[in-house]
Amino acid sequence: MTKQTKLTRLRDEGFSLIEVIMAMGIFLVTVLALVGLLGPTLKSIDEIEKTDEVASIVNTINAFLQNSPDIAATGSKFDAIYNAVSQDFATLLIFRAYDSNDVISLKIGFVGETDATVSDSDVTSGTEILAAGAVYRAVLTPSSVNPSTAMTTDSEEDAYPRYTMNATDPSAYTEGAFAMEVRIFAEEPSLDFDDESALAALTLQEPIFTYNTAILR
Repeated sequence: MTKQTKLTRLRDEGFSLIEVIMAMGIFLVTVLALVGLLGPTLKSIDEIEKTDEVASIVNTINAFLQNSPDIAATGSKFDAIYNAVSQDFATLLIFRAYDSNDVISLKIGFVGETDATVSDSDVTSGTEILAAGAVYRAVLTPSSVNPSTAMTTDSEEDAYPRYTMNATDPSAYTEGAFAMEVRIFAEEPSLDFDDESALAALTLQEPIFTYNTAILR
């Protein structure tokens, strides 16, 4: 085989310029398609994480209301919660915080209600933020699913809380369960975090989740 014949065969076995350009075009189209899918995928992951976090908060609230022995250390847990919620509203704070040994633990409790309380001093020392991540504020009000005969309906449909209970004393409330609406708000902690944020200010915000729960006698 002559040298000229070998060169001709090598040229025949290689890629032409058009083939190379087509291959690069296909590669670029594939890359662009993958990049286009990346945005929705990341958004879906973020939504799944938020959904899991909300589900965890809801489970934590329900477990706390139903099982915490700290709500009423020496009395009725039902009475303590009813007294806190029935005539207006009560607020729970749920968050993770550093302790004195820098160990992160879950904190949940009422703001100024019952024996199980947390406050802004658990969120910040004034010079240092103690909360490790978002602080969730759950506002509990009487629910519309309570018997209508046991409730006083506010004249303003958009009022919040819209309902209060007729019976101010839990012993005068004859039902076996007390239903509550729970609105959950999320906020980032700050050095001037206020545990008693005005309810009027919260009504201007959209809760991240709203649901109904109940406590049994």
